[in-house]
Amino acid sequence: MFMRLTRAQLSFLVAFSSLTGYLLYPAESNVAHGLLLCLAVWLLAAGGSALNQVQEKDVDARMFRTRNRPLVTGYLGKRSGILISGLLIIAGLSVLSYFNNHLVFLLGCFALLWYNGVYTSLKRLTPFAVLPGSLCGAIPPVMGWLLAGGLATDYRIILLAGIIVLWQVPHFWLLALAYPEDARRSGLPNLFSRIRPERLRRLILIWITALLTGIASGNLFGLLKADVIRIALLVAMLLFVGMLIRYSRSKLEPTASSRLFAGLNLFMALWFVGMSVDRYAAENNHLLACLRAFLG
Repeated sequence: MFMRLTRAQLSFLVAFSSLTGYLLYPAESNVAHGLLLCLAVWLLAAGGSALNQVQEKDVDARMFRTRNRPLVTGYLGKRSGILISGLLIIAGLSVLSYFNNHLVFLLGCFALLWYNGVYTSLKRLTPFAVLPGSLCGAIPPVMGWLLAGGLATDYRIILLAGIIVLWQVPHFWLLALAYPEDARRSGLPNLFSRIRPERLRRLILIWITALLTGIASGNLFGLLKADVIRIALLVAMLLFVGMLIRYSRSKLEPTASSRLFAGLNLFMALWFVGMSVDRYAAENNHLLACLRAFLG
């Protein structure tokens, strides 16, 4: 129940991106602070997801994908949903306040307000709400970067945030293609009334190509330093590109979109992990090089 209410897996991925931003900053960092920030962002993301399910209970009840969420099934009442979301949000803000960093705290509040206030409301007005909504996912890594001592104008964190924005859009559009009937039953503005499914697939392919270009550019601009991480992520990217090519040539079916959705999220999860451990792998590379020079 709790996992469904908080969309725990997605909330964890959002939280982990804040740790990625924290560890990206090239200075001595307190890993404990990074993990504490990760916890704070997870609590906020989980609380925001729970509140979103309170806000969209009527929509969730009409869709196959969300029909088993606890508020829809009656396992939880509306008051319980509000109480749980409120406790999670208060806990997240309390952890954020520990750092005594006003900008990071305000960004956490802004992300929550943008998701539950702006994005959730826009979904009832336009099928393209995901475009401004994608800003929510870009904020956690910026919070991590700022907490570590970085500047918001640094090209590295701008590039990282931009990559995450590029990921958000095909993530949601692939869900629409994986559950096409839900788009019609939801009662929300129908994306397919504005864009035919085949054209939406082409847009998804273009968007993901831009995402992969951004990731490759990050390598060129020094986001990754350890050879082993570069090679591992290159292999992962090539495998994902193969999946992307098969999708572009396959018959447009919900199962094909669902597989690409899973592949995209797995690739991004691997990328986050690679970005997070890169600095430590690079330090080990340097130590090994020194050892070889000493022994040689």
